[in-house]
Amino acid sequence: MSETALLEIGVEEFPPSCVEETLAQLKEKAEELFVEFRLDYQKIATYGSSRRLILWVEGLSSRQREKIEKEMGPPKAMVLNEKGELTRSGERYLKAKGARIEDLGVERTKKGEYVYIRRQTPGERTENVLPLIFVQLISSLRFSKSMRWGREKFYFERPIRYLLAIFGKKVIKFKIAGVTSDRKTVGHRYLSPRPFCIESPQEYLEVLRRRWVIVDPEERKRRIVSQMKRITSSLRGKGYRATVLEDEELLKEMIYLAEYPTLFLGRFDRRFLSLPFPILRACLRDYQKHFSVVDGDRPLPYFLGVREGNRKHIKEVVEGNQRVLKARLTDAEFFFEEDKKIPLDQRVPLLKEVVVQKKLGSYYDKTMRLVKLAGKLASCLGEDEKVKRRVERAAYLCKADITTQVVREFPELQGMMGREYALYFGEDSTVAQAIFEHKMPYFNQEEFPKTTEGAILALVDRVDTLVGSFWAGLIPSGSEDPWGLRREAQIVVNIILQRNWKISLDYLIEECLKLYGKKEESGKSKLKDFFRTRLINLLRDKGMKVDQIRAVLKVGFEDLQDVLKRAEALYKASLRENFKEEVIAIIRVMNILKQAVQRKITISEEVQEELLTEKEERDLYFCWKKIEERVNLLLRDQRYLEAYKLITLLQDPIHRFFDKVLVMSEDEKLRANRLSLLNRIRNPLLRIADFTELQVK
Repeated sequence: MSETALLEIGVEEFPPSCVEETLAQLKEKAEELFVEFRLDYQKIATYGSSRRLILWVEGLSSRQREKIEKEMGPPKAMVLNEKGELTRSGERYLKAKGARIEDLGVERTKKGEYVYIRRQTPGERTENVLPLIFVQLISSLRFSKSMRWGREKFYFERPIRYLLAIFGKKVIKFKIAGVTSDRKTVGHRYLSPRPFCIESPQEYLEVLRRRWVIVDPEERKRRIVSQMKRITSSLRGKGYRATVLEDEELLKEMIYLAEYPTLFLGRFDRRFLSLPFPILRACLRDYQKHFSVVDGDRPLPYFLGVREGNRKHIKEVVEGNQRVLKARLTDAEFFFEEDKKIPLDQRVPLLKEVVVQKKLGSYYDKTMRLVKLAGKLASCLGEDEKVKRRVERAAYLCKADITTQVVREFPELQGMMGREYALYFGEDSTVAQAIFEHKMPYFNQEEFPKTTEGAILALVDRVDTLVGSFWAGLIPSGSEDPWGLRREAQIVVNIILQRNWKISLDYLIEECLKLYGKKEESGKSKLKDFFRTRLINLLRDKGMKVDQIRAVLKVGFEDLQDVLKRAEALYKASLRENFKEEVIAIIRVMNILKQAVQRKITISEEVQEELLTEKEERDLYFCWKKIEERVNLLLRDQRYLEAYKLITLLQDPIHRFFDKVLVMSEDEKLRANRLSLLNRIRNPLLRIADFTELQVK
């Protein structure tokens, strides 16, 4: 027989941004625990909101599966004679183990035949096991920030206020964080806040719905989206092609924040449409959690709000939201007009009073570094003087909007407002666009700079942040990354790859360190390892195996474009039918040269033909000479797969060489010459990958 198990963790309001991840953890950990505790089930699902986390286990067996274990014992000859009867030592063995002869089995191993004891442990009733599972499950959840409350030593994202735990119609009793489980839950926080009992999981969803709670986030999403479409379609009768501005982040927040979402349409005075759209959107989105309504690229004087609850008194709700929004927009309008009284370039000296971080100085210091770095990078990339002047001007102005009242009120508008002010004060449009693009991507989008000036500035800004942070010791550890440095490093990698720039990470880091006046190799090394991890993630996403990634990165990752080309070549080579045999031959060459290095044997670059005494070494040498020039040309042009294929023509000559020729000859001249020959073959291969890192056995 099977039943449905239900666990609801009632909490003080979670940040909506962490609910989805917590529900994913809840499901994953539950699946692990039910396997560990030998409990069969048909389906595990999780639901919830900011106020409740729900585990739903359908078709859960009423009892654990029996546990059958094999306990290996001594050799068969010690326990059983040829007739299969117990020996004296066998009798003593069974007595010591509390087993019977019927429990014995025999298993043939590499060492011979051994006996084992079969031990069967009957399964517990599920209702007796669930308390332990639920306690372990709740305790296993991890959060970026946790809190402790009362006298308990238990940590959780927010305090746990009640626990509903039932299996079929039975309450599963346990206690955690000072809270004892029961069959009670609560409805909507405003419309049905009183506790009530749930008799069985089958009635749970419908009973909560009657109390204004939709527990399934996907259903809440469908409800929000359908209401959006219905409301915006009503505006089309007024001559608008109205749509809701796409905002997945805000949508997700509202899905987990509202347990019974009801949308409403509000409007604001048309005069506020004269505000730059970033300001308008920030007032709607960040303060009020409202969705912007647009007609193509043109904002409309409407917004969509999400009410937590039903439509009762909705008119008053709309009026209240419009009243608050008007006050916000009026303030923003005032801030914007005040900001326009000071030209953007006159704001740059004001950055001396704005500290980035105690060790890193002010934003003025950062601005001066960016001007120098941007100019150097533009020259390094071969850009003309016009591009260099524009990017230096953009670097000089890009942080000035931090001192404006609008950006102080809406910090996420940095860069966006910089463009608005730059255009207002007559700066070159490309300079203004570069100021905007240096903070891209915005709002968790994946849109990167389109202009060369914007890409250069976005790159040096992030490299400066990374170098400074690592020098100051602000290095991410574990899940902690308060400065968002992982994302910044990933954006650096993406910009270089998207722009197809051939530029060294070492160059970028060293030039930045010079401007900090530092030459700390430890910080540089840690930052390079940090970038290396970003590349590992990138290559893993492209389907490469761990050993292939190691092989590619082992020979360097200064040139990111080159890394991708080498990785792609190795991946395609790995799909070849004879890849294993080809790599074995290559590894034989590389391994013996590693031995030579360990023994501190000097290896010359030149091969002396007169010292090639054996037929097999002459064959290998002349085979290599035929392809050497072509291989080097292919490598120069980064045609790595073609170079690899050409080198693998030496597979058979390499094997014959190792089978017939003693490389480590006692004759020093012969030994050195043979190692030089192998070295000539190995060096081009190391421009692709370190093949000794591959697991091909």
